[in-house]
Amino acid sequence: MRAGTVDLTERKPWRIRAACTGIDIPYARPSRAVRHRGLRVLRAAVLSGVSLVGLPGLAAIAPHLADRTGPIVGLAGKCVDVAASGTANGTAVQLYTCATGVAQTWTISDTGTIRNPHSGKCLDVTGQGTANGSTIQLWDCNGSGAQQWIYDASAQTLRNPQSGRCLDVTGENSADRTRLQIWDCNGQSNQKWRLPGDDGACTRSVAAGDSTLAVTFNGVRYNVAVYVPSGVGATTRLPLVLNLHGTGSSGSGQIAYSNIKSAAQTNKFAVVAPSGAIVSGSGFAWNVPGVTSGPRDDVAFLDQVITTMGSTLCGEPGRVFAIGYSGGARMASAFSCARPDRLAGLAAIAGLRAGRPDPANMSQPEAAACRPASTVPVVAFHGQQDYTNPYDGGGSSVWQYSVPAAQQRWATLNGCGPTPTTVSVSSHVSKLTYSGCRNGADVLLYRISNGGHTWPGTPQPSPGNGTTTQEIDANALLWSFFASH
Repeated sequence: MRAGTVDLTERKPWRIRAACTGIDIPYARPSRAVRHRGLRVLRAAVLSGVSLVGLPGLAAIAPHLADRTGPIVGLAGKCVDVAASGTANGTAVQLYTCATGVAQTWTISDTGTIRNPHSGKCLDVTGQGTANGSTIQLWDCNGSGAQQWIYDASAQTLRNPQSGRCLDVTGENSADRTRLQIWDCNGQSNQKWRLPGDDGACTRSVAAGDSTLAVTFNGVRYNVAVYVPSGVGATTRLPLVLNLHGTGSSGSGQIAYSNIKSAAQTNKFAVVAPSGAIVSGSGFAWNVPGVTSGPRDDVAFLDQVITTMGSTLCGEPGRVFAIGYSGGARMASAFSCARPDRLAGLAAIAGLRAGRPDPANMSQPEAAACRPASTVPVVAFHGQQDYTNPYDGGGSSVWQYSVPAAQQRWATLNGCGPTPTTVSVSSHVSKLTYSGCRNGADVLLYRISNGGHTWPGTPQPSPGNGTTTQEIDANALLWSFFASH
């Protein structure tokens, strides 16, 4: 018997000869029903190249699909959808916001097919295509290779063994009606799927420590600096902290300047630090809505970063936080205004905003520029000797209104009480707190009387930006705030 094959004759006991070793491994012969089911699974395993080495029985040798019915959830939490609930052959299959209905109901069969019960038709690669970009459609179920799918639960991918390619959302575009296709399997978030009944388990393949990962947005790949704490199991979900750099810096520069890795290691969260796309000095700047103009929609970009990194890093659902310094704090504030549904909290260092300055009264934020659909817990840190983004307002045209005005606006948006309480934290630090907010979304401000345009507690120098207080550690305080919200 050739190595790597399975002997399916009537001899007892059945034997598997392990590839490479040539050793025959005996095991008990299963029942006729199990054998018939096992043969189907085995065929899919062989087509997919799944290794059979060292496994005790047919039930374990292939990632077969057990019969179950429900939605298939993918990129940005959206569902595999039949366009316009169609039933005809050739109807497009797309990504769409999840909703209960026949267009998003699928039966996963142990034969390897995925069927839409409403139409009675199967998920099919158009024209038996095997090339990248071959689109997905509905077609009469016929058992062909174009309708075979193998689910890898650890990678959360659906692979078509005929082509060797994975079910893919075109261009990593999470917009409704984006067409599905097959593409080279690459582990990106647009190839991650959760099947009906899936418990959401994940496996993080990124090693502990510093990494550079890619995020594709509008067809362009961007590098993102990442830090993963050590001592965490690969299947343990981690909170994600989006760490946005100041103008003229970068993602990797921000991780270093903020000194965030120590807090991430202690508290077991992952740090995700993308870079802006506007060239600024030796680094980059963010395209903050309403105040700057750049080549990339950075609200949409950060949304994609969260989606991709949440999948790649095995992020904990509902535990994504945005922090930022200076221009990065302004960007994090803007993202919180636009996409509060994506965040569990905001921390702004030397740059809290609540929308752009009101053109009619620059000393106040423009109400229409920040209308989040839900509350966002906010903690801010700001020095009263900050001459870049002055605590009391003024400065550049993108700044103007004061930090207390920004804090008050967030308090209003979160439905907090009308007046903050003030307590002394240390010789030069006071904490101003708006409480009694909806959903417990408090709004805190650490005011540093001798602080400059700096990150409290970091040991990293910041030439020309004034005093960096060591009386408080912003990282410890912001994580304590996040952990309680």
